[in-house]
Amino acid sequence: YRNFTRAADACFISTQGISMAILRLENEVNRQLFIRDKQGVTLTPAAKFLLPRAEKMLALNSECEAYFATGATHQAVLPVAFAPGSIEEFAGELLGHFEQEHPEIQVEVREYCDTDCEKAVSGGEVEVGFTCGPVASNLFEARLLAVSPHALIVHRDHPLAQGLDSPCSAPLPFGDLRRLEHERIIMLPEDWRLSKLLYNTFSVQSVEPLNILTTTNNTTAINLVAENMGFTFLPESGIHRTPYMDRLSFFTVGDPPLTCPMAVVYKKNSFLPPATRAFIALIKDFYRQFDRGS
Repeated sequence: YRNFTRAADACFISTQGISMAILRLENEVNRQLFIRDKQGVTLTPAAKFLLPRAEKMLALNSECEAYFATGATHQAVLPVAFAPGSIEEFAGELLGHFEQEHPEIQVEVREYCDTDCEKAVSGGEVEVGFTCGPVASNLFEARLLAVSPHALIVHRDHPLAQGLDSPCSAPLPFGDLRRLEHERIIMLPEDWRLSKLLYNTFSVQSVEPLNILTTTNNTTAINLVAENMGFTFLPESGIHRTPYMDRLSFFTVGDPPLTCPMAVVYKKNSFLPPATRAFIALIKDFYRQFDRGS
């Protein structure tokens, strides 16, 4: 990579973390391994000697892991936490693909609200979490996966949507949110980040919703809207594959349109095993279809 920052990103670790790891390695072998100059980072003769031998050691380690995983009676477990809206629309495809690539790893999915997702990471219950930003950078390593549009969703036969061609792939701007004050709005709990984002938008636009129905489940919200029982606000990544797309209209909110940052978080300066890094990379590939600005 010839650059510590790019190398840190590839290893899912902070620049500080990779610098500390290099320093420990240099102290262990009692040799300088890298030369830093304006052109970037180059290897010293000691590093050039060490590199192919280290690669062989890692390859042997991988061979041993693969050998002992074959025929093992128990799979290794990778516990991961997801905030609602971050995985349910493509969970089957995602987990099925990962299982094919890593049959020795069993992914254990745990769903938490966004802040509890981060608590699960900091408490060691899970290795990584996928949540809504912003994330406290002083507590976690966070990598932005995508900036997902936040859609206002309503049944296409509702009077405020009738006659408008506004599909998920090309949503129209909704305009004045005060038109929703007397409508039923289906919201996630108000202490969740997604809802805080919306309540802040309501405040800026002087909107005071009078009829709020609270649910902790995106699917419940979509089902109610599909039966023309109100409006809901959800990130596009959480509703992309709903079976009711033909019944629904989607609108952007605000100018510029309201978006929701999605991020992967893990403990600061932690070393993530190869399978965990592979899982994160797979998640990033899936999120690219929703990205509007990462």
